Amino acid sequence: MDPPGADSPGHPPGGRVKSGKGPTAETDRRIPESDRARIDGLNESAWNGMFENFDAALVQAREALGESDKIGYPEGMAYAQLNIGWCHSYLGGNEEARAAFERALELYRSLDDPAGRSKALNGLGVLYHNMSRYERALDYYTQSLDEARRHGFRDREATTLNNIGEVCADLGNYKEALDYFLKAYDIVPEEKGSELKAGILLNIGKSFTRLENYDLAEEFVRKALALAEPESERVIIASAWDVLGRISRGLGNPSAAEERFRKAIALAEGSKSRREIIEALLDLGSLLVDRGSLEEAQEVLERAARTSEEIHAKALYYAAYERLAETHERKGDHRTALDYFRRFVRYEREILNEDTTRKIKDVQIQYEVERTQREAEIYRLRNIELKEKTESLEEMNRQILTISEIGQRITSSLDMETVVSTLYESLRALLVTDLFGIALYDKPSECLRYVAYIQDGRRIPRDPVPLDPKRSFAAWCIRHDQPVFIRDLNAEYRKYLQGEPMFFLGKPGLSFLYLPLSIEKKVIGVLTVQSYSKESYTDQHLRFLTALAPFAAIAVENALIHVRVEELNRELQGEKEQLERATHQISYLANHDSLTGLPNRRLLFELLRKSFDLARRSGSKVGIIYVDLDDFKPINDKFGHLAGDRALVEISERLQSVLRASDTVARVGGDEFVAVLNHVRGKGDVESAARKVLEVCDAPLEFLGESCRIGASMGIAMFPDDGDSLEALVHCADSAMYTIKHSSKKGYAFYSR
Repeated sequence: MDPPGADSPGHPPGGRVKSGKGPTAETDRRIPESDRARIDGLNESAWNGMFENFDAALVQAREALGESDKIGYPEGMAYAQLNIGWCHSYLGGNEEARAAFERALELYRSLDDPAGRSKALNGLGVLYHNMSRYERALDYYTQSLDEARRHGFRDREATTLNNIGEVCADLGNYKEALDYFLKAYDIVPEEKGSELKAGILLNIGKSFTRLENYDLAEEFVRKALALAEPESERVIIASAWDVLGRISRGLGNPSAAEERFRKAIALAEGSKSRREIIEALLDLGSLLVDRGSLEEAQEVLERAARTSEEIHAKALYYAAYERLAETHERKGDHRTALDYFRRFVRYEREILNEDTTRKIKDVQIQYEVERTQREAEIYRLRNIELKEKTESLEEMNRQILTISEIGQRITSSLDMETVVSTLYESLRALLVTDLFGIALYDKPSECLRYVAYIQDGRRIPRDPVPLDPKRSFAAWCIRHDQPVFIRDLNAEYRKYLQGEPMFFLGKPGLSFLYLPLSIEKKVIGVLTVQSYSKESYTDQHLRFLTALAPFAAIAVENALIHVRVEELNRELQGEKEQLERATHQISYLANHDSLTGLPNRRLLFELLRKSFDLARRSGSKVGIIYVDLDDFKPINDKFGHLAGDRALVEISERLQSVLRASDTVARVGGDEFVAVLNHVRGKGDVESAARKVLEVCDAPLEFLGESCRIGASMGIAMFPDDGDSLEALVHCADSAMYTIKHSSKKGYAFYSR
């Protein structure tokens, strides 16, 4: 994410509007112009020089704050707090940044400065975004966007749309992110500096990189560089070189990628923007892992993780954990790799949960914007009709109440069937509905897909209907985003169509209305009511349905979104279960022998520790039998390693068959096994088990029709008789085994000091 594109130095914060409200009007008369000019100069210098030296800008901002506070200059204090917040945000001081932005917001509220409020809210959004607190970030971005739209600040609106797009990109929704970035770029005022445009272009390039469209990605990143370099926007330049490195890597040119990543790190270090430093370090570390430079990769990624943790950038340090897990796995350090992987999985689960919340929040944001627009349209229509027909005031009021009631009922449900039935039953009581239909517009296939088609009170299923622009009223309604109003079909259809009307089912209506269902000037479908008689509908019916259509569009869209959210939840649940299975499998593989399925040495020691603890509490003993197969090597030499593997699997199954369910058998080496006998009273119990083990190991094995005997040498140690240390007792059993191994073989011996 690029906070500079949001509220970067170079664009003074907030058009410090003086409204005469709050303390401004009174205090300005008493403050000498020279004092105001000096404080404004300090703030402007801090803002414009921030990316050259954050520390120096912070000193200037604090000086401006102190002088403003001393003379009671609230505008200077608000400006200074905003500068302090941005400096701390880039330097990684999240708590100090939060406090400064909140003080700036409080001051701008007291000054009644909407542009300043929008900037302070946006600063808080960027701060929480950097900390991966996406829901809090979206809350502040929504408030900032509301301020900008309410007061007509196009640059502020573009800034906030860009930041919402960055949230979408961080959560992996790159196509949705591109929609926001392109909207933001379209509304950037021409008189504004190039920096905001550069930040948006860079974000578009990043999104295309993630979508692996490298040609478009490089085109947009180069455009961002062309705007940023003349202005010496270091953070944007550093981030642009990092993205160019990703593009080179994606195109299979690792040498160029490494050169660009290192250049990005140097540029970011010069600007002291820690987030850009971290992102470039992560990219360089990943590249070094791929190229096999594991030691350097580990050093780079550990630096990225440390720096991310210092600034509480959760998404970044868990990204570092994922890459460190891969690095240690390639180095053969599986224990450390597993530890880093577990940390990464924990974060991924958090993000999956947050992702659903975020999507619901996005829907709420979009709905609130659309609701405001539609309410404005409803009131506009009402005012026009009140002027034209004052005698129908009472009827209009009843219609508005009816629209509101129906609108509330249909928008309160997220179930499509409930929306359809509620709307149909409500309209039946108000006008003729010989035929009622709601259809969704499928633009790629140029078809209508009916979610409801009710004729003479009966629900009739319909296949998708192709739209003929010359013969279809629905096609005209969709193409022009306007209603079709027919009082007499035969007399009026030529106003809309070039050919004969196209009808598909049953008796055609002679008078009817088609209403477009639009969301933000995008037609998603049509609503139609039809009558078998002429002149069944009036202008009043048209106005009523036109006013009701936005509510119907919102209700239909909400129902569709609800279906998509439910599908997403099911997908997320499936992914979560798949991840849990993978985690379980990884844990199993880390603790078990891949050939025999027996516990390995690592799990053996964990089980021994539990056995010793239980024995201490119960006063029982634990027997440890160290088993080494005799004459195993000749099987490998004579019959091959596959036969040797079969022999090991057969012996492991025999060992398990003669021991109790409460006992444990582990494979600790090539042809070495350890049996742990729990709840034994003394050596006699262990000796009995040892004889059974000798017997099953000595039983012949068949290879290629030839019978072979292996046998086993075993050493036995007792807990607590021979000690209470895990390693020591296993060593004792091993030592006793070697006593047999170097003497007679095919026997057992207890450990003796």
